[in-house]
Amino acid sequence: RDVLVLGHVVAVSIDQVLWYVDLTGWAFSGFKKFPIGVAKYITWPQTSWATRITCTHHLWTIPSLVYACGGIQFPFETYLFSIFIVVLNVSISRWLTPFVIEVQSKGNSNDDKYEVLKYLNVNLAHELWRDITFEVLQIQRDNPPTFVYLFRLLWRWQIFNGIVFYAVVFPLSNFFLSR
Repeated sequence: RDVLVLGHVVAVSIDQVLWYVDLTGWAFSGFKKFPIGVAKYITWPQTSWATRITCTHHLWTIPSLVYACGGIQFPFETYLFSIFIVVLNVSISRWLTPFVIEVQSKGNSNDDKYEVLKYLNVNLAHELWRDITFEVLQIQRDNPPTFVYLFRLLWRWQIFNGIVFYAVVFPLSNFFLSR
């Protein structure tokens, strides 16, 4: 049971740890600059308050799940299961979720209606977030076919998740839960 829960912790390790880096850097910059860019969408004018509130899961998911399981007991099995989770989530997101959708909005009067595009890009299934500018992470700069993009995304995601999990999340969970 713990491997099922903690596999999800590993699957989101890189993203959620980068959220901590981004929000800390943003605060230290006087709320002007995100060092990575993964959390920058919270400042986009079109980002709703509901999205801003629900995106807080990036901050509490890892600590709460690790605490609920009493730590990470099976790191290798957990990492292997996370690979399955990420491939499945990205594949389903690509298949079922459009990149953008058109949404009708009201203008200043009841007669004014206009269409806006709502950016979805769930689980990075269509592109790396446009606010992330690190060159090593740019996997769609040459506009690759879908299969090539997904291949590039998935192997990098697994490598970075493994590094962050074994170098940060696993040691920190053991440190804090051994007290």
